[in-house]
Amino acid sequence: MGRRELLALGVGWAFVASNSGLISFALPLIASEWALKGTQIGLLLNLYLLGMLIGGFALGKLADILGRKPAAVISLTLLAIGTAACALAPNWITMGLMRLLAGVGATGYMVVASTLLSELSPTDVRGRNVAILESFWAYGWLLASLLGLIIAPSKGWRPIFLAGVAPLAAIPLLEIVPESSRFLEEAAKPEKLPISTLFRGEYLRRTLMLWIHWFIIVMAYWGVFLWFPKILVAQRGLTLVKSLQWSFLITLAQVPGYWSGAWVIERLGRRLSLSLYMGLAGLGTLLYWFASTPDQALAGAIALSFFNLGAWGITYAYTPELYPTSLRGLGAGAANSFGRLGGILGPYLVGAILDATGSYSLAFLTFGAAQLISAGVVAGLGVETAGRSLEEVSPGG
Repeated sequence: MGRRELLALGVGWAFVASNSGLISFALPLIASEWALKGTQIGLLLNLYLLGMLIGGFALGKLADILGRKPAAVISLTLLAIGTAACALAPNWITMGLMRLLAGVGATGYMVVASTLLSELSPTDVRGRNVAILESFWAYGWLLASLLGLIIAPSKGWRPIFLAGVAPLAAIPLLEIVPESSRFLEEAAKPEKLPISTLFRGEYLRRTLMLWIHWFIIVMAYWGVFLWFPKILVAQRGLTLVKSLQWSFLITLAQVPGYWSGAWVIERLGRRLSLSLYMGLAGLGTLLYWFASTPDQALAGAIALSFFNLGAWGITYAYTPELYPTSLRGLGAGAANSFGRLGGILGPYLVGAILDATGSYSLAFLTFGAAQLISAGVVAGLGVETAGRSLEEVSPGG
């Protein structure tokens, strides 16, 4: 397992992030053109998360049947087609359906790529490698931010989505990456573990911990970051261009957040690292909202971005380690998909509270408190996997 393979998988990951973030930086213009209410915006954002929910289960299971690489190719294809088609959408409902298709591919690729890399990596760098893979999300989101900053003010929102075809360019790079030998060995066995294994014995505690954590981290991320450009305009009084500049700086903080997570995960272990980063992300969320000056608000937003995204890297490294090979794709995909329920709630919650109260306050307070709860759940229910082989951590397949 070398840098070429990590880079090849990372390019696809970056395109997933870019396609996921395009809507955020185009949202102020889309909402204005179609005169969307808060709940309509929430539904538009949520259809992507619904697609991600479907994709985690479906493509995670497909990866356990067909292999990790075929599932990755299917995922990138769905992502590219669904995103690029948004440029032609005549209304927000059609755009939402196209984003649902793209969402299936987005989470499918992340589940499959992180599982594949975990299985290919040596034990002593397994967590670091997957955390670095997740760091490519920041590069893709920065690309989406730049596209929004450069294109949206002068060209409008439709040209932004044409960049959604980019994931197709990542498919040939997958030829560099071998199929998982663990999957090939497991596929040859006549007997398979039943799906119910995820909810029995030692795996029940792991599944409970992961599903709670995934629900919260996804809710907080999508609830905050998809709304940030619009919130900065409406609540902090920034212009569209200034809000996009702030969004770029906030997004830029993700990069050191990811890299710090990749550094601590092999030193502090998965459980302590994840609990620590979720707790600090929660405090950053609260700092942003209670800030009395623009500088304090920016500092809180940067802290949230740094620690929440660092926690994402640790999460993707930790999740596939907790399940046996024959169920690894499904187990990781199921946790990811359950988290998308939180992602569906997050953006809708912001829109619904906005319509009801005219303020975003209650939603942000909820996101801050929820991340603190996740920190406690991980610390209390998590098991340590650092320095142990996948077979030792998750016996039985």
